[in-house]
Amino acid sequence: MPGFVFRDSDGHILLAGAKNIGENTISVAECIALRDGLAYAAHRGWRKILAEGDSKLIIDCVNKKAMAPWSINLLIKDITILISFFDSSSFSHVFREANFTADAVTSLGHGLTPSKLWEADLPLNCSIPFFFDLLGPACPRGFCL
Repeated sequence: MPGFVFRDSDGHILLAGAKNIGENTISVAECIALRDGLAYAAHRGWRKILAEGDSKLIIDCVNKKAMAPWSINLLIKDITILISFFDSSSFSHVFREANFTADAVTSLGHGLTPSKLWEADLPLNCSIPFFFDLLGPACPRGFCL
């Protein structure tokens, strides 16, 4: 299920979203999350974006370090068009353990119909992952909350 989280420079939530897209591949879900997040950011007039994602394939495709597989080619084209709306953008790969909040928001998508946006706050069941990300130490690969 696609989900995204926008934070300010202090790590506080600006916007988060999730939705249920039914059965799909992880790559498609990751692309939809990035596309939707960029669309919301552009709509709000945000000019600078630093995006982190745990799909190395998607990040490499966006950074033009890899060719997009056919299954996500059109989504990558959408993302490329959306990037042109920003003055500055950067896309980097992070491991899932680097962002428990995004993982928690994404998990909420399984039960959503239709999609859901949260502005400046998150559902209660995302508060522990959020505070862990905000204040917690680095986690070893494979660590779960």
